[in-house]
Amino acid sequence: MNIDYYVILFTRDINRLIEELKGYHDEESLWKVLPGTTNSAGNLVQHLIGNLKTYIGNPFGNIGYVRDREAEFSARLFTREEFIVILEELLETISFSLSRIRKEAMDAVYPREILSIHPEQTIEFILVHLSSHLTYHLGQINYQRRYFAHS
Repeated sequence: MNIDYYVILFTRDINRLIEELKGYHDEESLWKVLPGTTNSAGNLVQHLIGNLKTYIGNPFGNIGYVRDREAEFSARLFTREEFIVILEELLETISFSLSRIRKEAMDAVYPREILSIHPEQTIEFILVHLSSHLTYHLGQINYQRRYFAHS
């Protein structure tokens, strides 16, 4: 697949994530946990930021991000407004980082293993995984926003 397609998809979904955050009627609802689930939308956003910086920004953009995955799920690291600023910066990081991947490198082995999800972890396979991971959590965040808007 053309690397530009990944830039388009990640840009689309990070922008959707920004719109979801703007759609929360107050800061507190961002941190509520939907009955029957374990993570608030705020924690999921923190997780997505850490995930994308770690697995795209670090290996391809050399951004030097140090991840605290545990804090992504256990702390309130950012306000809604800070999230929006960070996500807008992440758009640039993702675009820059992906632009550094040569088309012929897409079949190369990704520089590190991610959760043993597949024995042959090529760069392209990992980008597909990361894109689907982003959309999965984006859907959860959308559902939570709509739920708390009506409760």
